[in-house]
Amino acid sequence: MRFHLLLFTLILSLPGLSQQERDTVLKRCPVAITDTVSVNNFFIEALPATLKVYRVKGKLTIQVQQKDQFFTIFFHSKRLKNGSYDIAIGSRGGSEVEATYSFKSGEQVSYINVANGKLDASYDKEKKLWTVKVNGMIANLVDRSVTYYRAKANLVLK
Repeated sequence: MRFHLLLFTLILSLPGLSQQERDTVLKRCPVAITDTVSVNNFFIEALPATLKVYRVKGKLTIQVQQKDQFFTIFFHSKRLKNGSYDIAIGSRGGSEVEATYSFKSGEQVSYINVANGKLDASYDKEKKLWTVKVNGMIANLVDRSVTYYRAKANLVLK
């Protein structure tokens, strides 16, 4: 009876051990959100950033966090593929991705979508690393004015 109970507990605990979520702390922030007028970068390149790769409902998600701001890329497939993806708001296809810049200020949270752009993904077989390059534009509407920002990222993933 003890053996069956031990075996049952072991079987239940194995999926919990295999689904560890890992984060990578980068010495320099690979993301730049810059204002098109003043070229002010909201992510500080000299500060460390946390890179997270995880799945939401089975679909791949990549997130870069620096203090209270986040840059998130949502893929519509389970795996990354070599090639170019279009960045579009509300996209559904496998060749499109969604990207969001979000930040917290006090108790308020703001989400700003990357309106358009390109994401290039390539796999280096020798180093066994993925390189993901993002180049997009953010349009932020505040009151009656629209402000444009450039979103750039150069991510290296295992």
